[in-house]
Amino acid sequence: MKKAVILVGGGHAHVEVLRQLSLKPSNDFDIALFDPSPSVWYSGMLPGVIAGHYEPSEAKINLWALCQRARVRFFETPILTVNGDNHRIESGLGERHRFDLLSLDIGSVARPLPASPGAYVVSVKPIDALLTAITEFESVRSSALMVRVVGGGAAAVEVALALAWRWRESTRRRVSIVAATTLLDGFPPRVRRLALQACKRLGVSVLEKSPVRQIDPTRLRLENGNLVETQLTVLATGYAPASLLDKAVLSKSDNGSVAVDAQLRCLRYPTIFAAGDCADVAGLKLPKSGVYAVRHGPLLAANLLAAIHDQPLQNYRHNPHALNLISLGEQRAIAVRNGMSVAGGLVWRWKDSIDRKWMHKYALD
Repeated sequence: MKKAVILVGGGHAHVEVLRQLSLKPSNDFDIALFDPSPSVWYSGMLPGVIAGHYEPSEAKINLWALCQRARVRFFETPILTVNGDNHRIESGLGERHRFDLLSLDIGSVARPLPASPGAYVVSVKPIDALLTAITEFESVRSSALMVRVVGGGAAAVEVALALAWRWRESTRRRVSIVAATTLLDGFPPRVRRLALQACKRLGVSVLEKSPVRQIDPTRLRLENGNLVETQLTVLATGYAPASLLDKAVLSKSDNGSVAVDAQLRCLRYPTIFAAGDCADVAGLKLPKSGVYAVRHGPLLAANLLAAIHDQPLQNYRHNPHALNLISLGEQRAIAVRNGMSVAGGLVWRWKDSIDRKWMHKYALD
């Protein structure tokens, strides 16, 4: 009897699994992928899409077509539950499926904040909802528009600066960052200075050390009691687990992620793998970043294929010197590695080359 292998989510790591499966398609196992959408965004190019540097199609991967090429059955539906005890999943269609091996690559969501009825709040993830909110506000609000991006990390900086560049010719559309800590806390001081300079250049105001307590329809209520005007609030508030993990019967870390070993296997359920934002590798404290999701891909593919054929698995080798690239709205970016940083147009072109090269691997030409 063929082994049943289920991939849940079309994240960056699973895209690589599909690519490797397509190189040597096999009928030795039955493999299926479940995702609510037939295409997935490459998050590294999202700021460029918002800013207008890329067409949306340039930053999307045709998940359905990749599955066809890899001889993987594709189900356009979310997964509602995962149970490691009985090796079952339940789909959004109400169907139950048994698995011999399962892999999760479902990403994450922004940490929610209390919001009153009527408040227009959208998170940076999922990406489709963010882009829809931006275009809707552009079409219905010809008058003044204030967008508050809540968060102090790289995602908040990139989205705020991308919006500012997108609306650079408008004097009535304003963008602001509201951060609970200092901007880019945890990055080298020079990176923070470069980001603040970019914000000043594009007219993005920055309110630091200002945690948000409540989001109302027209204002943010801060913990210090101050009120801040808003029409559209974008949450870039850091990691929260996807809702699927709330009810899943799995081993979990303190933050709700799937707790995995160095081989990306769930600690209590070795027939379940997880990668990307939804996974926490035991003994490592890694930021939730697409950089690591991309790096999980080749190992996840190798270990899934090894597990199918009952072969030895490989261990994840963490590179503490990972390159971080932060877009600055216009065609400029910051590169950070080993505490050193540099910014400018050349860095953006370098980032653009890296992103396009990654996307090209999954093109269907």
